[in-house]
Amino acid sequence: MLTSRTRRNVSLVLFIGLLLVSAGVWSMAPEEEGMRDGTFSGSAQGFKGAVLVDVTIVDGKITAIEVDPNEETPFIAEPAIEQLVGEILAAQSTEVDVVSGATFTSEAVIKAVDQALRKASTVFADGVHTGKAEGFSSTITVEVTVSGGAIARVEVVDHDDTPFIAQGAVDQIPAAIVEAQSWDVEAVSGATLTSQGIMNAVEDALGGE
Repeated sequence: MLTSRTRRNVSLVLFIGLLLVSAGVWSMAPEEEGMRDGTFSGSAQGFKGAVLVDVTIVDGKITAIEVDPNEETPFIAEPAIEQLVGEILAAQSTEVDVVSGATFTSEAVIKAVDQALRKASTVFADGVHTGKAEGFSSTITVEVTVSGGAIARVEVVDHDDTPFIAQGAVDQIPAAIVEAQSWDVEAVSGATLTSQGIMNAVEDALGGE
């Protein structure tokens, strides 16, 4: 039969053991991934149309934000965009206030930068991944090479879409995906379905990563 003192000692040992186990569990938890270097695109709906941005990351920090020409009202949007870009760069975060009088444009810039930063934080599994999707008139097969968590190469290895129409997409979309580090890129004019097929095939290859 255990005495009160023995029970206290056993309880203390169990408590210390639980602390050690807990410490071990916490130490094995993966650290949050930082942002990868590169330029990442994002877009969001503004007051009159889409607002597109390119966000540059160097050494894990936001070093530049470029906002593409857009349909927003210039005398309202331009000062707001300039102010927001400066504040986001200073804060290294999109947790900034909207500019009074330019709420829709402000929210679009913040959301677009957020989207770009999510892309910068996405790390894919290294290796060669195969994906398939329907193009204009055939199944498009791609191979996506990932190195260091980033998309290093996209190759269209098989398709039977109309050659003189599809070739522009086959030549341009893979490079655009590597540059954007995302399959969500602009389609090639005149080859929309082939372009979308390549994007969808890359998403099929990487979307589950």
